[in-house]
Amino acid sequence: MVFRTLALLLALVVSGAAMSAEVFRWVDEYGQVIYGTDVPEQHRARAVPASAPLPPGTSACEARWHSYLVSAACFDQYRLVGGGLKPEAYRHCTEVPQPDPCT
Repeated sequence: MVFRTLALLLALVVSGAAMSAEVFRWVDEYGQVIYGTDVPEQHRARAVPASAPLPPGTSACEARWHSYLVSAACFDQYRLVGGGLKPEAYRHCTEVPQPDPCT
């Protein structure tokens, strides 16, 4: 009984840690900037935490899109199959409205 309780607690701790994974950004083989928590093996060397400073010369519009995409990647971790969100998403993620396209 004690073993089952410990196993359940460990499973909850591990799943909770996985749900609050850090968001990374990287450039794929097509030159697209990607945001996510699961970085493919071939891009891990170039992936940086999304919280890292943006490259010099980043425009204000690009910075707004960066904030929006980081927010979306964070919320993606908490999406339910039916399209909703787990309530704890709002404790871990900041909701950022979609900005206007850069011109």
